[in-house]
Amino acid sequence: MGRILLSALPLLALLAACEAPARPGGGAAGAERRGSAAESVARPVTLARETASAEDAHEDVACAGCHNGPRADLGRASAPREGCTASGCHEDAGPERVRFATVEFEHRRHGEGGEIEPSCAGCHTHPDGETPLRTSVDACALCHLSELTSESPQDCQLCHREPQHVTLTSAGLPVPHANLPWAEIGCVRCHYDVADPQAEVDPRRCADCHRDVAAVTRQGIGADLHPRHAGVNCVACHEAGSHHVRALSSAVSLACADCHATSHELRLAGWGGSAQQVWEESATCVGCHTTVHRAQQQLLLGLVPGGPAMASSKFVTGVTCRSCHIPPAGGALPQRPIRGQARACAACHEPEYGDVLGMWLDGLQSRLRASRAYVQAAQQALGAAAPDSARQLLTSAAQMLAIVEEAGGQHNLELSDRVFRESVTRAQQAYRVAGRAAPPPPDLGRSPHLGLCSGCHYGEDDLDLRAMPEALHRRFLEAQQLPAPGTQR
Repeated sequence: MGRILLSALPLLALLAACEAPARPGGGAAGAERRGSAAESVARPVTLARETASAEDAHEDVACAGCHNGPRADLGRASAPREGCTASGCHEDAGPERVRFATVEFEHRRHGEGGEIEPSCAGCHTHPDGETPLRTSVDACALCHLSELTSESPQDCQLCHREPQHVTLTSAGLPVPHANLPWAEIGCVRCHYDVADPQAEVDPRRCADCHRDVAAVTRQGIGADLHPRHAGVNCVACHEAGSHHVRALSSAVSLACADCHATSHELRLAGWGGSAQQVWEESATCVGCHTTVHRAQQQLLLGLVPGGPAMASSKFVTGVTCRSCHIPPAGGALPQRPIRGQARACAACHEPEYGDVLGMWLDGLQSRLRASRAYVQAAQQALGAAAPDSARQLLTSAAQMLAIVEEAGGQHNLELSDRVFRESVTRAQQAYRVAGRAAPPPPDLGRSPHLGLCSGCHYGEDDLDLRAMPEALHRRFLEAQQLPAPGTQR
């Protein structure tokens, strides 16, 4: 139902198609307007979101020319479709297709066949008699409630098909949405709490038009009232909803009190305060600590320059900052910032996984040292006399390694490994650009998740499959439907 009813918006485009005031009746002016509307069919009309034109095309039209009933001055009286499509007005029902906010859709038959078929006035409205007609997303939200409350990125894509906006994390990291693999990750992984439109109607709003509210509600409620209110704007009865993000993942919008219970001799609100207080405290911190943890956000969200966005697999599957930075037991205030702990691994996995973090840290440090040494050797060997393109390659390689070093590669093991290998590759390219032979690259071992074992065993030394009990390995391999150690397929 919701997907069909989204078409109510297109009616808004009818107004945008007119370049002169619309009047009932024919005449030369009407013919000119009809020609303008016909020309608009070939391409979508773009409507401004929740805005009215500087010149109202309906300012010379009497209220009774569109509305029926005694409450036209309040914007409550019915405005039948026939008034909009009368001769000299929008006879062709307006443009074939329109673009409104972030959506392009069919306009003329918008909502046909749906449970609640919208009228022109359902989307094109003016809150009171003197306000110009405008279009709003409120009507869309009411009809498409199921999509707006869905966790499926495909439903978000109905409206946010190609999100071009760039917003910032709490640490000021730009997030270019057009480059994110959001269809795979899911929008709600970051925007986990989105305001839902209010679909319920307060019966007291009926009193704006009806003296006997009880008599109206006795005749029918819910969808039963829609047929008798055809031509009435949706938000005349329903509250105008505001579809917006209420809360973001803690990896995107850091709550300082999660890890910093006390700072500057102040107790942060996260330890006993309300959610609103936590936000206010965090906003206060960011005022001075503008880029703190920016590198961690950059690595965790996969926004390191030099390739496509590659969010941490742990983040994608639901791990947040709070998952690994575990506060003290019993609610005691920590005396120092809470660091990630190996026991967090065992809390989600088997107890034997308590050694995995140590393996990762050892492996990351050894690979970071090897990659950095290779890049620095290239910088010294080529020197300032190297071509600009070669020096740019080496500079970018060093910057990528610096992000991993500052952030801690454990926040995104796969991307950190890619950075190590990419930095070495760029150093090799710099040698070639400078006309020099590149020395042999360092041995960076196997990449994580290229094999099941290296997904965990990412240590500095060779893989030791005896680090965990055989029974645990057997259960893991059986879950993957692979042959257990010592068996043949």
